[in-house]
Formats: sequence, structure tokens, C-alpha cells
Amino acid sequence: MNIVVFIKQVPDTTDVKWTKDNNIDRTQMESIMNPVDKQAVELALNLKEQFNAKIIAITMGPNKAIEVLKEAIAMGVDDAVLLCDPKFAGSDTCATSKVLSSVIKEKFPETNLILFGQSAIDGETSQTGTSTAVRLNMPFISHVKEIIGIEENIVTVNSETETEKKTYKVNLPAVLCVNNYVLPPRIPRINGYIKAQDYNYKTYNLYELNLMDNETGVKGSPTYVSKVYKTNDTRSCELMESDYEYSVITTIKEVMKNG
Repeated sequence: MNIVVFIKQVPDTTDVKWTKDNNIDRTQMESIMNPVDKQAVELALNLKEQFNAKIIAITMGPNKAIEVLKEAIAMGVDDAVLLCDPKFAGSDTCATSKVLSSVIKEKFPETNLILFGQSAIDGETSQTGTSTAVRLNMPFISHVKEIIGIEENIVTVNSETETEKKTYKVNLPAVLCVNNYVLPPRIPRINGYIKAQDYNYKTYNLYELNLMDNETGVKGSPTYVSKVYKTNDTRSCELMESDYEYSVITTIKEVMKNG
């Protein structure tokens, strides 16, 4: 079994910096592996132990994004790929899914299972995994909590959202978006860190993925951030005791009306 797990380097949200195009400036910030992507890595590693699977971790970003690939290798992933090109900068989820689907088509067509984290803490759109699946014409399942089993190219999973729990069966190859995985991500051992430091990482750019200049980045993104700002709360509400409910409601309305 060949597994690809897509991971993302996300910024430390306590110190966000922005570009002139209102995109997060990832080159100037401390970053970590997206927490839910780390759950997807753990799921892949569990499948590796059960089925002797080969795992490839792939991330798209600037050169410093190789740090999350090092972490994945240290955890036990077999291979790692960085998708890096200045023309990828500013890609929205639509353009990003085009890049990610292209690397599967062009470089890893024998992939049986593709894993994503459900969403990223720097966007929370939950669109990239499903969009990539559609571009690859693969079935997908969201909010995967655990894999129950894999038999005869059919994977059975438990999916859990805030409102419901369901069990699904889907034919491979398929895309699974992982959330709240039943096991915590493992902590790498010292030999894992040693392997990560010495590992020869592969890198692919726009042209190596058979993409055009206008398909990625800001040019290839149908959505964009028009404005970024911090909210400034100026209203306050004062609750007052009263024997009559209408008096309390009237008082609150007057306070809010006057700011």
C-alpha cells in the first residue's frame, strides 16, 4: 500500500505577519506542523505497521517548510517532498488543490490512499482535501476518526462530527480527511531525528508538475483576502436588577443604543 499524507506548515498564531496582498507572510514567522495534519501522519504510521505501507509526506510552501517534513520523517514517514516555487505564493484552496492533485498525477500515480488533516488553523476552510479529491476523481470521506479495517481495496472508517457519528465504506484509491484521531501523535525518538537531519528531500516546482504560470498563486486564485483587521469592541452591556422583565429589556436596549 502506498500512502501520501499532505501536511502543512502553519504560523504561530500569536505572532501573525502579513504581506502587502493581505496573505500571511510565512517566511517571517515561527511555524509548526498543523496539529490535525499530525493526526493524519499518526494514522498513516498505524497503517504502515499493519500493512507494511510506504508513506510519503508532502508539503507545499517556502524552503523553511522543510522543517515539518523533518518532523514527519522523524516520526517514521518513509519519504518526503517539498512543493516549492515563488509562483505558488498566495494560492487559495482552489489553486492549492490544483498543485496537490498535480503532484499525485505527475509523480505518484500509484498512490492507494491520500490523507489530509480536516482543516488548518491558519484558514479553517476544510476545503483543500475535498477539492484535491474532486480533481483526482477519487471518493473522499471527511471527519475521519479511525480506520476500522481495509479488505480487498475497501476501507471502512468511522466519521464523527459535532452532530453525528457514521461508519462508511469506500473503494481505494480514496482521500480521507482526518479529525480527532483516536490515538495521539507519537513523539519521535532520537534515531528518527538523526534520520531527518541527514535525509535527502525531494523538491518539485511549477513546471515539474506540468502547471502553467496562471494556474497557481494569486493569479490562479479565484478568491482573495480584501482586508485584514483586528476587531475593536467598543460596546458594553450593563445588567440591572428589576421586578419587571420589560424594564430590564428596555435598559439593555438603551445601553446598546448609546454604545
